[in-house]
Amino acid sequence: MRRLLAATAAIALLVAAPAFAADGETLSLAQSRQVVETLIRSLDGYFDRQKARAVQEALHARRAQLTAIHDRAKLAEALSAITVGVSGDLHLKVSVTTASAQASVLTDAEQALLDQRLAYGLMAARRLPANIGYLKLRYFEQSDAGAAMIDAALGLLKDTDALVIDLRENTGGGGAADERLLGHLSKTPLVLETIRWTQGHGLVEVDQRRVRQGPGEPLYADRPVFVLTAARTFSAAEAFAYSLKANGRAVLVGEKTRGGGNPANRPSPPLGFGLSVFVPNGQVVHPLTGAGWEGVGVIPDVAPAPDAALTEAYRRALAVAKPLVSTPKSEKERADAVADPAGTLAADQRL
Repeated sequence: MRRLLAATAAIALLVAAPAFAADGETLSLAQSRQVVETLIRSLDGYFDRQKARAVQEALHARRAQLTAIHDRAKLAEALSAITVGVSGDLHLKVSVTTASAQASVLTDAEQALLDQRLAYGLMAARRLPANIGYLKLRYFEQSDAGAAMIDAALGLLKDTDALVIDLRENTGGGGAADERLLGHLSKTPLVLETIRWTQGHGLVEVDQRRVRQGPGEPLYADRPVFVLTAARTFSAAEAFAYSLKANGRAVLVGEKTRGGGNPANRPSPPLGFGLSVFVPNGQVVHPLTGAGWEGVGVIPDVAPAPDAALTEAYRRALAVAKPLVSTPKSEKERADAVADPAGTLAADQRL
C-alpha cells in the first residue's frame, strides 16, 4: 500500500513535470524549483507544526539559491542541510532514490529485486570459533520476507552458546524483521516502544509496538546476547537496541548511536525526478523508561574503541557462554579463543 501511494503521487508529479535539461539528467531551473516547492508543501505532514513552519520559512528564504542547483545529489544535500539543521530531526532528510532523474520512483518490481539482492538486510550469519553466533544486519526489512530471513538465519545459529548481533552498519527500516528477531530473544514477549502518530487534520493515534512471534518456540530465548552499535546506527536499529537494553535482555557494546527516534507510518513523499523526503509523523516513548533516543542516541553499556567493539563483545560472550557439550577439540578451540580473542577473530575471517 505504501509503495502504491508513493507511485500514485509520483505519476502526478511526472505529468506536471517541466522538461529536462539537454543531458536528460541535470535538472533545469524549473525542475529544481518544482522540487523545492513540493518539499515545502510536503512539510505540512510533519508532526511538529512549529518546526515545520520554521523549515518552510527557511526554504522560502533560500529558494533562489536552491533552485540554482541542478545536480540532484547536491540539491538533496543542500535541502537536507536546511530541513535537518532547522528542525534538529535527523530523519527529516531529502534523498536521491533512483539512478536516473527520468525515473521518479522505483517500481514495485525494482524495489522487490533490490530487497532480494540485499538479502533482506542480511550481511552475515556465522558461527565464530568456540561456538559463538554472529548475526550482522544492514537494515530491518519491513515485509514478511524479512521475518522469514530472520527465521532462517537464526535457525543456523540457534545452537550456539551466545549471540553477537552487529548493528554497526544498520541504518533502520523496521517492521517484520526486527519484530521477529525480538520475538526470538525471549519466552516472555519483550516490551517495545509506544508511538504517537499524528495523522491528517491533527488526528492522533497511539500504537503500542509488539514483537512478532514465530511459528514455533523462540529460537534464542535463554542464552546471552550482545549488540554492537556505532555512531552510524540509526532509526529502527536504535529502537531495537534501546528495547533490548530497557528490557535487560542484552549487553550493548560500541558507540552511542545517531539519535533518530521520530518514525513515519506512511510513504516518503516523492519530490519528483527521483528525489524524496522522509517526513516523520511519529514520536516515540518507551514504557519501561518513559523516554526515547531522539536527539540523544542509545548509550552502550560498554564503550571500547570503535575498532575493538567486536573483539570486546566476543571476549565477553566467551566469558559467559556455557557449552552444553565438549570434546578435546572444542575445549582447545575455546581455550585458544579465550587466550587471544582478537587473534582468533582475525584468523577466522581470513577467507
